[in-house]
Amino acid sequence: MNRQMKTNLNTKISAAHTFRARLSCLLQLSQLPHSPCLLRMLRNNLPLQLRNTLPVLLVLVLFTGCESHLDKTPLGQQTTENFFTDEEEAIQATNASYNKLRDWNIHVFDFLGLTDMISDDATKGSTPTDAAFLNELETLTHDAGHQSVLGWWIGNYQGIYRTNVNLQNLPDTDMNPDLRNRLMAENRFLRAYFYFNLVRGYGDVPLITSPLTPEEYDQERVPAADVYAQIIEDLEFAAEHLPLKSQYPSADLGRATQGAAESMLARVYLYTEDYGQAESYARNVIISGEYGLLDDYFTIFTEQGENSSESIFEVQATATEEATGGSQYGQVQGVRGTPNLGWGFNNPSRDLDAAFEPGDLRHQATILFPWEELPDGTGRTVIENHTMEDERYNKKAFAGDFPGTIDNYPVNIRRFRYSDLLLIAAEAAYRNGNEGDARQFLNDVRERARVGRTLTIGILPENASPHMTNILNLGNLDTRVFARMVHEGGPADQAGIESFDHALDRGRVRANLLDMIVSVNGIAITDRESFLDAVDAQSDGATVPVVIHRIRQGQSPEEFTANVTVQELLPDVTASGQALLDAIWQERRVELAMEQKRWFDLIRQGRAAQVMQDIGVNFVTGKHELFPIPQNEIDLSNRALTQNPNW
Repeated sequence: MNRQMKTNLNTKISAAHTFRARLSCLLQLSQLPHSPCLLRMLRNNLPLQLRNTLPVLLVLVLFTGCESHLDKTPLGQQTTENFFTDEEEAIQATNASYNKLRDWNIHVFDFLGLTDMISDDATKGSTPTDAAFLNELETLTHDAGHQSVLGWWIGNYQGIYRTNVNLQNLPDTDMNPDLRNRLMAENRFLRAYFYFNLVRGYGDVPLITSPLTPEEYDQERVPAADVYAQIIEDLEFAAEHLPLKSQYPSADLGRATQGAAESMLARVYLYTEDYGQAESYARNVIISGEYGLLDDYFTIFTEQGENSSESIFEVQATATEEATGGSQYGQVQGVRGTPNLGWGFNNPSRDLDAAFEPGDLRHQATILFPWEELPDGTGRTVIENHTMEDERYNKKAFAGDFPGTIDNYPVNIRRFRYSDLLLIAAEAAYRNGNEGDARQFLNDVRERARVGRTLTIGILPENASPHMTNILNLGNLDTRVFARMVHEGGPADQAGIESFDHALDRGRVRANLLDMIVSVNGIAITDRESFLDAVDAQSDGATVPVVIHRIRQGQSPEEFTANVTVQELLPDVTASGQALLDAIWQERRVELAMEQKRWFDLIRQGRAAQVMQDIGVNFVTGKHELFPIPQNEIDLSNRALTQNPNW
């Protein structure tokens, strides 16, 4: 998708024109009371004569906004009764529902903490004392007063509020009936999305399907099964009334589609263990021909990969000079220090390193390391930041130069990719006894992960950046390629080749150990591609000489030959039974690493306790499967809300 097309789309979804202006005050109020308990709190703090007007006041905030952005229309005249007058206003209101997806408390800080940092895939990152409350998520020592637990609860109910306002008013709007049905379907898709977040995170939650009156603010929790039933009902309506992805005009790519609704149904049914329905909906999407795997995994998370054939649903973001339309999702995870691209949170863990098979290049597409050249072609290098612990970054959230301020990141947030759907199909097929199909779906994902390669010696090759080349005086070598990482137990590791070990010395990289790759079986290596080509030119099982130029701090360089056995790269899985299911789960981890899937996967699979205890985190069975209900919400509900077990 080109930049102009994406900007046009995001202008619509951001409502950057009139409605975006009317919405501006709303977007600045991160605690706007859309959860039922906060609505009650606000009402109780209003003067008595205003309490019964609270729903109207909230509508005025949503649809009137800041006085400075409006024409000379007096405040208070635009309400839900007179706003939804035509289809343009109906579209603008629906865009407000999409706009919530970019907010801080939906897909930024709280979300990253409750999905990645809490799992074995990531650590808090940044400096030790920065946002120290996130350490409590990483160590599972958080409680019901934790701000991320409250923030994500509020954020999802804010999204639900917006969709409910629209769903209440769209039926009476004077507009084309087909467009009305589509907008109803988009809002129901988004409402289902928000409720799916809540039910997975908190279990039984209040189920609200229309804007509340003051008498309804004290809401009780309903069983999770009832919430899932509403999610399924909303998604079925969406699947029936939404267009296919190919039926949208280019400027509207990024809106919910029939394929997105059916994919969400497949995911929901996987969580509810209705594997027949999960497989059926996944197959519907597969045979639709609307989606496909991109050939190059590295392209998925670039601007060229946005809204591509692999994209089933992603949150749209665009950076502009006016600093509208972006998201802080990328800023929070961006390089901290030099170059200054963000805050440095949500760092991929060492445990995640160990999950990748030898030579799996997805490892390189997932993690941005210190002293690595940025993937934007500028030649800039990630300079090691001594204030951080075990510095590394989520490369899937990276963006190159963009206009506006640094909090205006243009990275689209990939929420559902086609490879995810294939792995859902694989797991559902396995559960339904279709092991052959399960293996095929799984191996389709693995085939793409080879990015056209067939063999490996268990090394992640990287070109030394210009900055690194200059500081370490590597210019006299014909090769630029070094072993960034040697996978433990792989062929190169067994042959004595080692991963890059570095430190910071007065602002300069210090190579405690650096293995430069000179040749493979007599083939001279100059850059990363030539190394991959040379390995692919060998034979599976052959032992070949690999010449290494080793640099150690304080020592003279040495050159030696390692005899390395070549092996197949990511071979097809042939397992059956539990070993096949384990392989599917393992593939989910590495294929979707740092995409905020891991924690809920572990909970759903029933493996969270063992996995977390294995890395030294005290996961308590019967407690940590759910987040606590925010204590603030319980207190404001007159105890209508109850707490989850053991919290």
